[in-house]
Amino acid sequence: MEGDVRYSVGNINRQERWITILTDDPFVFDDTDSFAHLVKSIRDDNGEIQEVGDMQYSIKGDPCNLIYQWDGCFGISIVYPKGVTEDTVLNFLGRYMNVVPI
Repeated sequence: MEGDVRYSVGNINRQERWITILTDDPFVFDDTDSFAHLVKSIRDDNGEIQEVGDMQYSIKGDPCNLIYQWDGCFGISIVYPKGVTEDTVLNFLGRYMNVVPI
């Protein structure tokens, strides 16, 4: 992956508590490199990456306890736990991407 990828919030599913993340390059949608880049950039500010499932990771020290996941169908998505508000998550993610849903 060349250069920096810019990320933005795509869709927010409030009932299931997940957020899809888009990149500025539609050709990297099915590329795990953009996912790894995002998780590592958040890790650099917060702590260590922990695998919690198949292509699912958490970051020790992440104040929102988010689960970062990737799959070939939906691309990058972030799951937020009950008890953490959408506003809190978007405020946190705003340090890494455009958080105005498209």
